[in-house]
Amino acid sequence: MAKCAACGRKGLFLKLNNQGLCSQCELAKKESAQQEELRKKEEIRQKREDFLKRKLFQAQQELDNLPHHNIVISDEKRVRQKGFEEVSFSNITPKGKYNEFVVFDTETTGLAPFRDRIVEIAAIRFVNGSAIEIFETLVNPGKNIPDEVSSINHITNEMVFNAPTISQVLPAFESFVGSSPLVAHNLEFDLKFLYYSGSYITRDKRKYFDTLEQAKKLLKKPRVKYDREYDIWETDYESDYDVEDYKLETLCDYYNIIIPYQHRAASDALATGKLFLSLVDEKQNK
Repeated sequence: MAKCAACGRKGLFLKLNNQGLCSQCELAKKESAQQEELRKKEEIRQKREDFLKRKLFQAQQELDNLPHHNIVISDEKRVRQKGFEEVSFSNITPKGKYNEFVVFDTETTGLAPFRDRIVEIAAIRFVNGSAIEIFETLVNPGKNIPDEVSSINHITNEMVFNAPTISQVLPAFESFVGSSPLVAHNLEFDLKFLYYSGSYITRDKRKYFDTLEQAKKLLKKPRVKYDREYDIWETDYESDYDVEDYKLETLCDYYNIIIPYQHRAASDALATGKLFLSLVDEKQNK
């Protein structure tokens, strides 16, 4: 007579599985295993969430504790310029030395440098792999900040009402940068905003590094293929790739870099500096 190894039920026609369990006990075992799997997944999710919270707090503390450069407001009148003077960008090289550089970022009222204005500018000096000093200020753009822009960077018209104009801070910004190499993500975008605002930053001889372009050279994204049947181009996620795209957030996630406060100039500058160092390591240690 068959007997269940778990519950002890007996029966002449009792069906048992290969583990000696009746159907009820087999089902109970499966449910228990599923619950245990869910419990482990939740435990892993909670640990990862706690880890990311700690990393985010550490990144925020690192940014908040950076020594601030004293910004001297200037009376110098800067005239808006036209016809952006192109500069040559440098590539990370296998044996290059990148012990000191300045990474910067701007927040703006829109995407057109000839029409839109800077509302925040930040620059961070890196020395021997560490951020050591920050230049950071809101900027009064002299025009309204669109609601859709404020919803992204959380900079409002009220916040910049008493802020200095870009003319008042550009001399201090240029002095902070000095002759150091300049780094930014989508560098040409930020350089154009500086240039159109009247900056002389591109007149000095220096090296320029764009982490967006360097990432394109060092990391692969999925191929885009043409689907003849539907007459469309689509992303081929079956192909071999490193990152889905080259956005700052995507690349920072790839290198486990936490962005403390997304879409604020100082935060993005700090993350971009760390991204640049990661790309240097990628190039020099592959």
